[in-house]
Amino acid sequence: MFPFKVRKSLLTVSVLAMLVMMFLLAGAAYADSPTPTTGTICVEGYVINHREVAVDGTRTTPPLVVEGVAADGSSVTAAVASNGYWKLANLAAGDWNFRMQLPADWDSIVPEAARGGMAETGATAIAERKDGSCYKVVFKIRRLFDVTVIKWEELLDGSVQPGADWEIAFVPQGDPFVKTQTKKTNASGGAVFTVTPGKWLVQETLKSGWTPVTPAHVYLTLDQYATPGAMDPVVFKNRQPACKGAITVEKTGLGRDANGGLVWLGPLAGWQITLSRYDGHMYPVTKVTDASGKVTFDGLLPGVYKVQEHVQVGWKPVSDNPQTVVLSGCDPVTVLFENEEIAGQLTISGKKYFRAWVPPYAGHDVGLSGWVITATLKGTDIYTTTKTDAFGNYLFTADQLKAAGMGFAGASIEVCEADRYNWIHVTPKCMVVTFPYPVPADYKGAVVNFTNIQDPPLPGMGGVAAAPVTGGACASGYVVQPGDTLSGIAAGNGTSVSALAQANGISNPNYLRAGATLCLP
Repeated sequence: MFPFKVRKSLLTVSVLAMLVMMFLLAGAAYADSPTPTTGTICVEGYVINHREVAVDGTRTTPPLVVEGVAADGSSVTAAVASNGYWKLANLAAGDWNFRMQLPADWDSIVPEAARGGMAETGATAIAERKDGSCYKVVFKIRRLFDVTVIKWEELLDGSVQPGADWEIAFVPQGDPFVKTQTKKTNASGGAVFTVTPGKWLVQETLKSGWTPVTPAHVYLTLDQYATPGAMDPVVFKNRQPACKGAITVEKTGLGRDANGGLVWLGPLAGWQITLSRYDGHMYPVTKVTDASGKVTFDGLLPGVYKVQEHVQVGWKPVSDNPQTVVLSGCDPVTVLFENEEIAGQLTISGKKYFRAWVPPYAGHDVGLSGWVITATLKGTDIYTTTKTDAFGNYLFTADQLKAAGMGFAGASIEVCEADRYNWIHVTPKCMVVTFPYPVPADYKGAVVNFTNIQDPPLPGMGGVAAAPVTGGACASGYVVQPGDTLSGIAAGNGTSVSALAQANGISNPNYLRAGATLCLP
């Protein structure tokens, strides 16, 4: 413990020190406190950039000028010096607004103002200072540059196209007042960055397999006093990676419901698909579709390929087969093959032929149009008819036969051609067909053809008419009816074709004339 006298002395000193400090603070407060707006004032300050470094007001375009605007609208100006300093002195105390017109490529951080706009503090009541010191006003402004990055892609064929969706970064070098900017190029291959003066690392993020044609990163130094206006872009170019494509085949089936409507059956497994190149630069490869109805051919170089399915029995192609695929890049291609399941065709078709005696059709079988063909269900009186077309063709469709009551598996149907006067049947007039049961999927229907010749022939065309019956060896005579054949007459009368032909002098047993009388030996 200090002696009493010492403690008293320390207390006295402390009190005196506090009084001195209070006096000094009161004096300072009095010096800065506003007084009625009379007398004169001065205002000064520096223009600094975003890094808080003084801006040379003489090097901007246009040079920087600070303007003080009084309440009555009058104004005074001060040029910003090369060290960023400016001063407005001998101003009348009162309301003042301090402002500065920004160059086109500058904005203001304090006070805030847009690019190329007016940075102003706003009206402030300013009183005279007793000590004559100046008020301080800060203008913090920033030069901005719009830097365009253009990205090009060089394709394998040597052509170029804009590179979309590439990541570009601007990384500041030694400037703690700004941050890294990252953007992706647009569909036109461009990206625009707004950055401040200084040194920047501009770099792209490489995509897998792409080779840089230009450096993948560059350095860019921007001078805040550079001439205003557009600047050259930063260009990056990369070469497309060599790649191999793939072709995936999807195989699906279709069927018919009870009403004949088309029904999607789903994927078909176990179908053979063959891939080859039209230029022959690869051996054909055959694969089989899996449980999902798919098969993939990968590792393919660019080129033109033929994809062909092997159609199974009981199915017919709905889609084109084969199909052509052009691989020009790395994108995979999908090919769809659809087939419809089919049943056997319960139809009857054929042709009516004309065998001519003389030119121009002699020696040629041509069709006869308009000939009536009748189909009769064997053992019944159910029938239906059709006619041959311009080329002698006829067809009983499945629908026609079904509507007539004979279009079913196992049905036996007699198909007959109509008799016509002076025409001779070379083939039987009627033939019987039987539809199989069950019907195989590849059954194409029954085919029945008919052939006729004209009767009688021209003179001297050869023995097709029977010689008249002269008696002797003839047991009896028979008058030839339309549709008769020599074999039918022989069988019906208990003799042979050769005996009947010999007895009547017939050299061609296929040709008979209706109305002629034959000798029956």
